[in-house]
Amino acid sequence: MGGGRFSHDAYAKLRRSKGYSNKSREEIFTSRAIDSEMDPSEVIERESRDSEEHPETVSIIVALDVTGSMGFVPEHIVKEALPDLIGSLMEAGIEDPQVLFLGIGDFIYDRAPLQVGQFESSAELLDRWLTCVYLEGGGGGNNQEGYNLAHLFAARHTAIDCWEKRQQKGFLFTIGDEPVFPTIPAEIIKRYTSADEAATITTEAIIEEAQEKYNVFHMHLEHNEWSKQESRKGNWKSLLGDNFLEIADYKTVAKSIADVVIQNHKPSTSSNTSTGSTSIDVENML
Repeated sequence: MGGGRFSHDAYAKLRRSKGYSNKSREEIFTSRAIDSEMDPSEVIERESRDSEEHPETVSIIVALDVTGSMGFVPEHIVKEALPDLIGSLMEAGIEDPQVLFLGIGDFIYDRAPLQVGQFESSAELLDRWLTCVYLEGGGGGNNQEGYNLAHLFAARHTAIDCWEKRQQKGFLFTIGDEPVFPTIPAEIIKRYTSADEAATITTEAIIEEAQEKYNVFHMHLEHNEWSKQESRKGNWKSLLGDNFLEIADYKTVAKSIADVVIQNHKPSTSSNTSTGSTSIDVENML
């Protein structure tokens, strides 16, 4: 996957053709169950590979909380913010970003707590996978969500050339407004991945596993008074340190992701950098 290239013109044409400006969230996200192509139990691996069209891919996973009222984030990305994400990266010299969208829920109460797209580059394919996400709107009212399923999937079920070929880590962003479950039970791993055998793992351990090939971040959305309470932030700060980001305005999520990638992406060790290059020069060679 990952063919095609993002352009502002293609995105604008897509928005017009689908009439997004006049559609409600329910009219855009029409899935009423998990899409069979996004069922993680059927996925061995999602790949982000280099190609002639994309010779130096940068792999980015965006894991969106789709419980409760959190559907406003994917809605905003679809309607307005893809250019803030992909366009900003390309304008900064990161020309081959590939983004994989995940849907995240509560693995105790929800029917579809993990939904997995593909790594894509073009407006059309990014839109296709994001709008296939089932906005279940569940969550169990237990003040925890299964964000650690994103770390599990990234660590064990993705293969990314930026790491395998160039030792450049990809990026993993979980986005939501609640704490994370402290563990992933073995039966949950077997139910929601393609693994035949599994052992219970702590959230700390699976984050460390994901960090072997991804820069891992969590964006906590302070979109109402409830989400601003310290109890809603759980132990994210102790888990991720400075990679725990508090976001006051959800409309800045896509641009914030791009900014983090731009600031943290390391140039390839094989790039022909010269002594004395400025930071702008380096960005243009990424």
